Amino acid sequence: MVSLSNVQFGKTGDDVKALQRALIAAGFSVPDGATGFFGTQTRSAYAAWQRSIGFEGPDADGFPGCSSLTKLGARAGFPVDCQHPGSVAKSAVQYTKNSGIGRDRNTARAFALTACERTAAPKEWVTGMGNDANLLTLIERESRFDANAVNQDDVNATGPRQVDGARLNCSRGYTQVIPDAFAGNHQAGTSNRIYEPVANIAAAINYIWRRYGDISRVQQANPHLPPHPY
Repeated sequence: MVSLSNVQFGKTGDDVKALQRALIAAGFSVPDGATGFFGTQTRSAYAAWQRSIGFEGPDADGFPGCSSLTKLGARAGFPVDCQHPGSVAKSAVQYTKNSGIGRDRNTARAFALTACERTAAPKEWVTGMGNDANLLTLIERESRFDANAVNQDDVNATGPRQVDGARLNCSRGYTQVIPDAFAGNHQAGTSNRIYEPVANIAAAINYIWRRYGDISRVQQANPHLPPHPY
């Protein structure tokens, strides 16, 4: 079994090694071999695989999705799990706010680095990618470093009110995730509280991996581009 969540750019592990072996067996070059690290060589080979099965343009970007990975798994003989392993039921999400958390960049940076450790995201997601995209820019734009931020005015603000006084589907926390996204991308071993900083950021990291493939592709995280919902 290969988990989609384990074969994302920057990750290391046995699932990445299985992916690399499958690509090599299918005739796509990974010069360093099946190292178990998903770097630029693996991304290039995966993009070639995507093109070979009919993907074009931005759909052949070298970032695995459920469809392309399932097809590679069928060829190589391994099943694929597209469900995020730490996901929880939406009904399990809790809405108690934090107390005593500073609203500043350094506090957010410490939580973001811990979230990267929990999710195995590269620390460059905090310090800055090649195009300077980083989690701190995203957090500042989404919540102004307020771990208890909640948006009660946008289209997500629907449903019954919760213990925090906001409607069920509101965007919450540092990264302004909605409960559906938090539950579906919840990181195992973190809190079920949507406002808890590490759990909130970790869910956003997993969401970014699954939707964009890498934070460098998220406009909201790029300080050189105007803000844009992610």
